[in-house]
Amino acid sequence: MSPAPDFADLRTALLLCAGAVCAALLAGCAATETAPRQTDSAQEQEQEPEQSEPMGLEETDFGNLTWTFRPGGNTPETVQFDLVDGAFDDGMVRYELGEIVSAELTGDDRMDAAVQITRLDGNAIDEQWYLWIAGDDGPVQLTLPVARMSRCGTATHSVTAVESGGVQIHESRRNIGEEALACADIGSDERTRIVHAVEAGSIGEWWPVQTDPVSGFGGLCPTAADYETVSYDGVLRPAPDVSVDGGATDGPAQVFGLEPWPVYGEPFPGWVLLGVKQDDVMSCAWTESP
Repeated sequence: MSPAPDFADLRTALLLCAGAVCAALLAGCAATETAPRQTDSAQEQEQEPEQSEPMGLEETDFGNLTWTFRPGGNTPETVQFDLVDGAFDDGMVRYELGEIVSAELTGDDRMDAAVQITRLDGNAIDEQWYLWIAGDDGPVQLTLPVARMSRCGTATHSVTAVESGGVQIHESRRNIGEEALACADIGSDERTRIVHAVEAGSIGEWWPVQTDPVSGFGGLCPTAADYETVSYDGVLRPAPDVSVDGGATDGPAQVFGLEPWPVYGEPFPGWVLLGVKQDDVMSCAWTESP
């Protein structure tokens, strides 16, 4: 027969067990109370999306975009087409993508570009450079070319990016009377200029502007129509828009007439493009018609 249980020993064991459980619970409560709490500001920081860098045109596939081309660079009419793998051919003329120069053109820290495209029509070659802007909704092409080279015409030596912004265009143009030069000869009007882009409010589009060596229009300047210059003290602007700041000169300028290109005529009523000579530097700029 089993001996009777010792209730005193059992009571002691239960008390010891209860004490151990309470100690464990108290330790758990202490650990819970001492754990650091995450503040609301820390939670908000975790939830805030990371700020991404402004999107530029570094990865843009210019060979598979819709393009606008202005034949001759001097007519109001343009041709629009879709490049596929860098080319477009309608059976009569062919367009081919050329060099791409990445450059910051607008001052918004996004990389833009100057892009070369060539129109081939039999033996006729029309090579033009257009600026492309990194817009909020994607690439935006300026519709006025900033440089052009053709057979027996202006020679474009180079288009390069400027570290401080803009593109530098080095070209040789033909002066009055040099139209009869042999095609292998380049003109004597050599120019090196830096071009940026600004948004012209009244025109409603981006516009090429020249910032160096003098400020002025950044697109193609027609050939001079006059040999002599005259003094002019009116305001000369880089675009046919009064909202675009920056006169071509700080004082009276020497100006001369240019060939009347249709692209700069009727589309811009109330404005005229003049040739400008300042410190032996040739350029062109816009002024309001009298």
